[in-house]
Amino acid sequence: MGATSDDLMDIARAGAERIELPAEQVRYPSFGDVEEQCAEEYDELLNALRDDELFSAADLQRQEEIVEQLKPIIGSRNEELLEELVDNTARQLWMNQEAAFHLGMAVGLRLAQGRRH
Repeated sequence: MGATSDDLMDIARAGAERIELPAEQVRYPSFGDVEEQCAEEYDELLNALRDDELFSAADLQRQEEIVEQLKPIIGSRNEELLEELVDNTARQLWMNQEAAFHLGMAVGLRLAQGRRH
């Protein structure tokens, strides 16, 4: 059985405790800032998700092998299309991750405000 939402939130909270916020909030931390400062918990979250059947591990090495095997099959004229597909997929995944990060931060801030009142 995979990790529960509570398990994932415990890991995420441990990472959130590591984030260094300025005394005066001039800007919100970026995903890259948080990823760097919470690298251990971020990796732990990814590993917990990989153990879940729904989020089985994405084997990037295997993906690259498949792309290389497909190149001769599709021919040099279509090789750029394959590269474009791979790049587009990577951009889409990064965009989804960024959106989830910012939505999570906004929800966290909203919850924190609710507790102060």
